[in-house]
Amino acid sequence: MNGFPLPIRGLGEGLHPFLSILPGALDSPALELVGTDRIPGATVLERARVSLVAEDGYCWIDDRVPCIVLTLDHYTSGSDLDLYLDLLHEATHIRQVMEGRDVWDEAVPYHRRLTEIEGYAVAVSECRRLGLDARGIRAHCENPWMTATQVTELLAGIDTFMSERVRTRERKREHLPRGK
Repeated sequence: MNGFPLPIRGLGEGLHPFLSILPGALDSPALELVGTDRIPGATVLERARVSLVAEDGYCWIDDRVPCIVLTLDHYTSGSDLDLYLDLLHEATHIRQVMEGRDVWDEAVPYHRRLTEIEGYAVAVSECRRLGLDARGIRAHCENPWMTATQVTELLAGIDTFMSERVRTRERKREHLPRGK
C-alpha cells in the first residue's frame, strides 16, 4: 500500500523531534484533522517530540512533558502503516494537551472519551483515504484494553464525530464572504 509517509527507523532510545521519525507527515492530508483552526496540524508536528523507550506496550502520551511515548518494540517491529496511524493519533493528543484538555480523564471509559474518539478519527479517516475496508479499519482500532463491543461503540462514536465535524465546516463555509 502506498500513499502515506513512511517512518524512519533506526533511531535510538531517547527524545526525538516528531518529524525525525515521520518527516513526510507534513504532506499528509491527515494534518487537517490533527490540527484545528486555532492550532494547525503543522504547528503540532513541528513542536511534538517522541520519546523512544524500552518498555512494554505501543504508544501513549506523557502529558507532563508533553510528548508521545513510543516503545522501541512497536517502533522497530510495528508495520509502517500502524506506526504512521498511531503517531498521527498521538499527535492529535499532543494538540489536545496544548489546548489544555485532559487526555487521561478516567471518569469516562477509554472508548467513550472524546479525546480518544478524536484521535482514532484521524487514523480511521486515513484508513478510509488509503482504501482499507471495514475489517482492516476495525483491526487497526482493536487493542488489548478494549472488548469487541467497545471497539464497535468507538467506531460508531468516530462516525458521529466526523459527521459533526463535516457539518461544522459546512456552517463555517456558509458564513465566509463570497469568493473565499
